[in-house]
Amino acid sequence: MAVFTEQDSEPTKVPTHQLHPSERGTELRAFHVVIHPSLQRYEPFEVRTRLLGWDDRAFYLEARFVSLRDGFVCALLRSRQHVLGTSPDRVVQHLCKRRVEPPELPEDLRHWITYNEASSQLLRAESGLSDVVKDQ
Repeated sequence: MAVFTEQDSEPTKVPTHQLHPSERGTELRAFHVVIHPSLQRYEPFEVRTRLLGWDDRAFYLEARFVSLRDGFVCALLRSRQHVLGTSPDRVVQHLCKRRVEPPELPEDLRHWITYNEASSQLLRAESGLSDVVKDQ
């Protein structure tokens, strides 16, 4: 089993009214992948993606790579997609035409978010940026 984790740099914040529509969207900020070596070359598979939830800055997504041969989950990818130019709540409200409360995030995902925040703080401290507050 292989595990990969990545964190991206923080973008500059711009007030929403100054953003061109092409600058609104999401930005990959962190991801975590677990790969099981059971998927063979040329073996058919499907990707099942779902929205796990959101907070005040980001959407949390999960993608499962599932073998069509036996239904085994061969890989699991979780990502944090930061919303640019607005908030996740406003995006969901716009899509659903009503206010929707975010679902409770799974416990393991909350631990991963806490880990990423602590890791970012350590990296900023090592870079001499510990007094600079950045959006996680």
